[in-house]
Amino acid sequence: MHTLLKLKNARKVVSQLGAARPGMEVLVLSDLHTHHNVEPLAIAVDEAGASLNLMQIAGSARHGRQLSPVVAEAMQAADLVIALTRANAAHTDARQRATRAGVGVIVLPESHQPDFFLAEGWEADFDALRPQIEGLADALTRADTARVTSALGTDVRMSIAGRRGRALHGFANTTDISAGYCLESSLAPVEGTAEGVIVVNASIPGVSLIRDEPVRIRLEKGMAVAIEGGEVARRFRDLLASFNDPLVYNLGELGVGMNPRCQLDGTMLSDESVYGSIQLALGTSAYIGGTVKAAAHYDTIVTDATLELDGRVVLQGTELRLDGEAAR
Repeated sequence: MHTLLKLKNARKVVSQLGAARPGMEVLVLSDLHTHHNVEPLAIAVDEAGASLNLMQIAGSARHGRQLSPVVAEAMQAADLVIALTRANAAHTDARQRATRAGVGVIVLPESHQPDFFLAEGWEADFDALRPQIEGLADALTRADTARVTSALGTDVRMSIAGRRGRALHGFANTTDISAGYCLESSLAPVEGTAEGVIVVNASIPGVSLIRDEPVRIRLEKGMAVAIEGGEVARRFRDLLASFNDPLVYNLGELGVGMNPRCQLDGTMLSDESVYGSIQLALGTSAYIGGTVKAAAHYDTIVTDATLELDGRVVLQGTELRLDGEAAR
């Protein structure tokens, strides 16, 4: 696919979301799966007048695998890191250390797709959506409890007391990641508190879209104790079992997708961003405000659901209700 077709949104990553400018050191971290998408970013960095640094790693198809100390040092030496990788670099020590060192980090998982920079999600109005995303993140921070329900049978409760809501609005910052057009408000639930059932009707990014039988996940004391359903449930069970780590069953994240330009398409950034979708992830939470470091982090996506915070409905389907006002 021609580089010129990708350049518009590569420029958006570098200049709008990354605010690259002369005097900045920009590190583009790629892997053997994503090399074909490096050129548009390199051109955009050069156009912005920033210093371009390229680094390639072998890469992995599994989300949550740690990066090497060499990569970690390079990330901390930059002003802006764009992690153009197949696996998600967000849930790694290297990313967390870079953020704590004051480096802006934009993670772009599953960017091995040839049409990655042509995704509809890039057409979001990032500036206009930012207040909604930050508003819901603030509501999550203020709340002590959360409950997610759906007509298909999801009913899960958890404590979120003392946890900071995250506003993933796309713009690079020194508090948390940017994930490109993956826009969400989220947090790590308090470990050991989630109880109930998740009926996954939309997607498990990295595994499959849910086209037929939903996946039922039963939670007790914050851990998934049963994963039931059809073929997708079997594949998810097998994947988690392959890590040989009991902590991959921890309920590690509660989030809400906030990008109205995204639709379910089987990719991580799009599926997790569908406006009004609920993310309930298993595995690592340590890099988003929790305490669990597991061998992996996999989201499950529920749509047509209701989110209550401290007993008050803040999201019903695609209707967001903050401070008595509804937004869609």
